Amino acid sequence: MGWDRDQSRRAFLGAAGAAAIGGAIWPRVPRSRVMVPPGRVVLDYWEKWSGTELDSLQRVIDRFNASQDRSFVRVLPVGDLTTKALVAIAGGDPPDLLGMLSYSVPLLAETGAAIPLDRFSPALDTGAYLPAVRALLSYGGRQWAGVTSVYALALYYNRAMFAQAGLDPDRPPRTISELDACAARLDIRSADGRLERCGFLQVPVWWPYFWPIMFGGVLYDSARDRAVFADEATVRAYEWVASYPDRLGLSEASGFASSFERSYHSVGDPFLSGRLGMIVQGPWIANFARACAPELDYGAAPVPVVDDLLDPTEPTGLLEADVIVIPRGCPHPDEAFEFVRFMQQQETQEALALAHAKSSPMADVSPGFHARHPNRSIRVHDEVMRSPRVRILPQTRIWKSYADRTLGAFQHAWGGGGLRESRRDRLLRVLRGVESEVQGMLDHAARLRSRRAGPGGRA
Repeated sequence: MGWDRDQSRRAFLGAAGAAAIGGAIWPRVPRSRVMVPPGRVVLDYWEKWSGTELDSLQRVIDRFNASQDRSFVRVLPVGDLTTKALVAIAGGDPPDLLGMLSYSVPLLAETGAAIPLDRFSPALDTGAYLPAVRALLSYGGRQWAGVTSVYALALYYNRAMFAQAGLDPDRPPRTISELDACAARLDIRSADGRLERCGFLQVPVWWPYFWPIMFGGVLYDSARDRAVFADEATVRAYEWVASYPDRLGLSEASGFASSFERSYHSVGDPFLSGRLGMIVQGPWIANFARACAPELDYGAAPVPVVDDLLDPTEPTGLLEADVIVIPRGCPHPDEAFEFVRFMQQQETQEALALAHAKSSPMADVSPGFHARHPNRSIRVHDEVMRSPRVRILPQTRIWKSYADRTLGAFQHAWGGGGLRESRRDRLLRVLRGVESEVQGMLDHAARLRSRRAGPGGRA
């Protein structure tokens, strides 16, 4: 469970043996494809993005490369980046920069796989970030990463559908009960009972751990290093998940949802194509709406919460981020930090945010930022990010494994299972199983920290 230096060294040796047979195990940019000005220090930057996101990043990199004559950044898109990065770091041959997801920060920090940014001088101005963003970039009281982009989820809804169904397009649902009532009004079935249009479904299933948060769940108790996944809030959340296939019919709801598995962010997207009245999505959906459904009249609102949690002035939500890290053992740490510093400038962040249709991670934005933003509802995302009740992912090195297991819980709630137990008993058994398994991972990670720290020391 997790990764430490000994484990990664073994992984490196095994992969190196395979590489001797099959070629290099980590990517390299062919020098013939990149024209590097003479005398520059070349900084290799591995990034998980591709497509338009990578293109917009390249434009920012081009600006950096043109702004000075010391360094030259060349970016390479890398699949399965975390695995390849850890192998490269363990093997002593990492790139200069890594574009990771924020949940990787605790793992990189605990294992010494990243260089803390506060070792460089002059230090970054951490007060320039929104508080929740600052928390995502930090671990153990130190900053380990810079930010490249951020997002909070929101409820997107079809305003025209609302009006046609007699709902107020300017009054989207704020609570779970209001969401359910709106969804039922928007459902349309054919004469033979088939589901032609659905008001709402918990799709795409990219954030199965999100719904407990909207019911008051905590997922992780950092003070005690305990997984929390069988509490009453989480049970209520997944009982609510189950209420949709109950109401719509399991086979109908499952068939409807599965028909769109490969269509998100395309002309066949359930929301963009008008088959789904409401959807929980990130701000980037505005870019896809502009490309695939330019006439779509959409609005957005904070994702509804269980009724007793509603506070319109302080919405609950989830904030995640893409980050940039300087790996331990990189060839040019000082030059890499100068690029990280460039990436943290307000102007740079706003350029990326506008290209990706996302919010800025900075506490201040320029006067014209919202006016020229491609997402007409970006202020909704900003409101969630700036709320004192916004949540970030649990800061533990095993989060990815934890998140993977929440998907199984979601799928169980959706499909049910078992005949001899009540639904709640079945659900509790599944949630307690996830909680127990994750706790085992957390305990293992704690033992690794203890061994690294040594008697009376600190990791």
